[in-house]
Amino acid sequence: MRTRDQKKYDAIVKSSIELTNKLGFSGISISKIAKKANVSPATIYIYFENKDDLLTAIYCDIRKKAGESVLTNIDTSMSIKERFKAIWINSFSFYLNHPEHTQYREQFEQTKMMKEINTDDFELNKYTVELLTKGIQDRIIQDRPIPILISFAFIPIITLLRFHFNGILKLSEEHIINACEIAWKSIAI
Repeated sequence: MRTRDQKKYDAIVKSSIELTNKLGFSGISISKIAKKANVSPATIYIYFENKDDLLTAIYCDIRKKAGESVLTNIDTSMSIKERFKAIWINSFSFYLNHPEHTQYREQFEQTKMMKEINTDDFELNKYTVELLTKGIQDRIIQDRPIPILISFAFIPIITLLRFHFNGILKLSEEHIINACEIAWKSIAI
């Protein structure tokens, strides 16, 4: 059995993200990834069962890293509004600083592979659902289905990032703070 090499693994992941963002999910193959990562196609199968497994693992890793970053320095001593705003700003900042992850995530979520993902498994999702539920119970947040609240509060981050990356609107710190406040107002009572 061949041993795992972290450098090769990292090269495979990096190459997969770059190729996916350039060519789309349908435009990449194990052989293209292997060539870009400077490994043999067989090496990829040491780490992943197939292309879908590779692409799904990358998506899950991006979501895990985002969650860890976003939840840093957030604790229960903060009010619900303060925690909401911290999550919003931290989410925006993470994806702003990792545009390759933003693009990959956005593309992945449009694929059939997304049907196999249980978003409840992501720590950030769990925390956000708990926060919104508590906000509803405390009559701070509108009593609406959680997916609707998330759609109005957090999904606009992706649109704003797309505007920023495409040069439609270069977002200043003031823009970001204002957008966060609008997101809060969209769900608050």
